[in-house]
Amino acid sequence: MKYVRLGKSGPKVSAVGIGMWEIGSRLWGGSVEVARGIVTRAAELGVNLFDTAEVYGGGRSERALGEAVREAGLRTSSGSEQVAGFSLGYSSSGAEGIKRRLGFAPALLQLHWPPPTWIPLCAPLRGLEKAVKAGLAEYVGLSNFSGALLEEALHCFSLLEPVSDQVEYNLAYRTPELDVFKVTKANGLGVIAYSPLAKGALAGSPGRRSVQTGDRHFRAASGDANLLSAVKEIADRHKATMAQVALAWIVAKGAVPIPGTTKPERAAELASAAELALSDEEVARLDKASEKYLTLWGKGVFQHELHQVCALRASVPRHQGLRRSVEESYRNHLRWVKR
Repeated sequence: MKYVRLGKSGPKVSAVGIGMWEIGSRLWGGSVEVARGIVTRAAELGVNLFDTAEVYGGGRSERALGEAVREAGLRTSSGSEQVAGFSLGYSSSGAEGIKRRLGFAPALLQLHWPPPTWIPLCAPLRGLEKAVKAGLAEYVGLSNFSGALLEEALHCFSLLEPVSDQVEYNLAYRTPELDVFKVTKANGLGVIAYSPLAKGALAGSPGRRSVQTGDRHFRAASGDANLLSAVKEIADRHKATMAQVALAWIVAKGAVPIPGTTKPERAAELASAAELALSDEEVARLDKASEKYLTLWGKGVFQHELHQVCALRASVPRHQGLRRSVEESYRNHLRWVKR
């Protein structure tokens, strides 16, 4: 397995991780047994980065991952396995809930955008620092932060530095290259790429699930004969799968993909993508075939103006009803986290 440093000061992680997403839920299926099979097989091949979140499956994804890690005997006293999760809270309460459901503290704790927009951005970010100080994580990162918002967020930290920004990134969604990559490179942060296969489109999936057919990036990629042809041609040349080529391209771009699966037998295929070295010519071929996806979806990952406009609107009287509604939803979320 190939390993990379996540940012300039983060943990050393496998070049390809595994995203557990909604495993254990009705939406995605799977069970603790399935999760254990995936984690065990991936770990045998050297994968040490598993991604989950407190909202996935009402906490079932975290519990399934935690049980799988413990039952497979992978968790060591040194905590070398990297498990990424996020807390929407702006205190350590979310991180405490994550530790309780996983059964151990994750190495990397990420704050997922957006936090409540009327709360100063620095409040939840300093909550991450508090979580690390309390032993609830070793490193902190961000997720879905645009380049502009990421630059703003970097000024909020005083005790430590974030090591990564996790964003959607794949051959059919290259928008992060326009803003996020520039900021992460300039500030020594790593990039974790979720949905690296565009919900399976780049792996040649027929797309029978609503989570696929309802996704515009999946629809765009699955209907792009030129892009899929380029991926297939390179895969055949290497005697690899399309999924492995799509993941290897992300690795070549300097990001860490976290593909998901509900099938233990596919864990080996996905993990092996870390060892697939594409030539400069092949990377250029894929760049060309996916060129339109640099700007098709906008000029940057989420517009920074959205954060500013929402914050402004939440502060004026005529929007107080909406604000109270969202505040109540957030309080309900925090009550759930404390379960």
